[in-house]
Amino acid sequence: MRPLPQTTAQRLVVRHLERLPLGLAYPDMVQEVKTILARPPLDAATTTLLIDETGVGRAVGDIFVQAGMRPQRVTITAGSEETAAHGFNRWSVAKQILISRLDAALHTGLLRIVKELREAGPLAEELKNFQRSVSAAGRATYAARVGMHDDLVLATALAVWWATRPPPPMPVFGTYGSSKINFFDK
Repeated sequence: MRPLPQTTAQRLVVRHLERLPLGLAYPDMVQEVKTILARPPLDAATTTLLIDETGVGRAVGDIFVQAGMRPQRVTITAGSEETAAHGFNRWSVAKQILISRLDAALHTGLLRIVKELREAGPLAEELKNFQRSVSAAGRATYAARVGMHDDLVLATALAVWWATRPPPPMPVFGTYGSSKINFFDK
């Protein structure tokens, strides 16, 4: 059976946004996320869980895996590339890509945020305080202003990146002459 090609989203709506309490132990965070994914309309079996593994996040990602969850593990990098890293569920994505996709989704109307969300106001504030700077050497940096948060911005940017990334190419397992042999061909 040929797998269905992935299609990009036509409209994205942020319906749940939650900042977990500071100081919450990592295993408790994992359990809280597991509880959220078990609530309708979500289904842990079909919902994609993205986690930011930048910094200490890799150890937290291991806790998610030990808890029986299969997150897509993303490390936010400098530069301008996105790559699948170290296996099927690990990614390295430049912050520039994440913020550019978020910015485009907001400006085109692709992304909507439900105003009644408890964190809708804080997200709006984070978006206002998020800055892009270019150094004298021409290097772009993206971050919240000093003393401000950007975790909701980055969480939303990760979700937008995942939902709008192009479909992956079909795997090619070999070539013969000028013909490619695709395992999924009829």
